[in-house]
Amino acid sequence: MLNKILLVIALGFFAGLTPADAQTAPATPAAPARVKGQIVAARVQGNVQAIAKADGQTRVLHDGDKVTDQTEIVTSPGASVILVFSNGATVNVSPDSTLDIEEFEQDPFASEQKVSDMKAEPTTSTTKLNLTKGELVGKVVHLNIDKGSEFTVQTPVGAAGIRGTIFRIVFRPSRDGKAFFVITTSDGTVVFRGTTSGPISVPAGKQVVATFDYTPPSSPGGTTAPPTTTVPVTTSDTSPSEESQITTIVQAFAGANTTVTFPSTPAGGGNGTGTGTGTGTGTGSNPDNTPSPPAQPAPATTSGAGTG
Repeated sequence: MLNKILLVIALGFFAGLTPADAQTAPATPAAPARVKGQIVAARVQGNVQAIAKADGQTRVLHDGDKVTDQTEIVTSPGASVILVFSNGATVNVSPDSTLDIEEFEQDPFASEQKVSDMKAEPTTSTTKLNLTKGELVGKVVHLNIDKGSEFTVQTPVGAAGIRGTIFRIVFRPSRDGKAFFVITTSDGTVVFRGTTSGPISVPAGKQVVATFDYTPPSSPGGTTAPPTTTVPVTTSDTSPSEESQITTIVQAFAGANTTVTFPSTPAGGGNGTGTGTGTGTGTGSNPDNTPSPPAQPAPATTSGAGTG
C-alpha cells in the first residue's frame, strides 16, 4: 500500500514539473527572401538604350549607370556595352544587338563584393537572358549549381545553360528568311537545349553552328515562335581567329570591372547599386563616327530602394 502511495506522489510530482520545465525547440529560421540582383553598365560605347518592359520608357546608357531585370538592352550599329552582374558574371553586348534581361535575382550577401576579386558567386542566383538579335560574349564565375543557381541565355533556337565559363552566342537573322546561330565555348562547358534532337554539350574549344528558316516578329520587341522542326547543327573546332576575338573582349572585362564594387544586400534590402566606371578596350566599332554620350561617373555608394 505504501509503495502505491509513493508511486502516485512521484507521478504527480513529475507531471507538475513538465509544463514549467519543458523546453520548446527553437523554430527553424526562414530562408532570406531573394532580392533583385544588381547590374552596372561598366563600359558603354556609342548609342546604347535601356527600355523598361513595364512602361516602355527608354533611356540612353552611360558608364556607371544601373540596370535592373525586366529591361531590354538595345545597341545601335557600332555600339556596345559591358554589363557587370552582382553574381560575378560579365557580358558584352555587341553592336546591333538586342538583349532582354528577363530575370536576375539572388540571395542576399552580407559583405561588399568587388567583382575583380570574385572567383565564385557570393550566394545563389537565377539569371535569365534572352538574346533576340545579335551577339554577346560572357564570362561567368563559378556558380552554386548544387544549391540551385541557374544562368541561361535564351534564343529563338533554344536555351544555353551556362555552368561557369567563357562563351559566345550569336543569333543573326538575314533578309532572305534565314537565320544564323552559333554557340562557342572558350572555357568550361555550355549545354544547349532547344530545337535539336537532344541536349548538346559544347566543351571548351568547340562550337555548334546552325542555319535555318526564320520569320522575325511582326513588331519591334515582339516574340516569334521557334522553329517547329528539328534544327540540324554542326559541331566544329573554334578557329584561332574566333578564339582571338573572344579573348580580346574578355580582356576588356578585366579593365571594365576593376572598379565595380557591389554593396552588401541584407535580407529584405532589395536593390542595391554598384559603384565605379569601366575603362576597358573591348570591341565595337563606330563606322559613322557618331560621338558617344559623355560618361557620367557613378556616386561613391548608393543604395537603391528594393523589394523586401
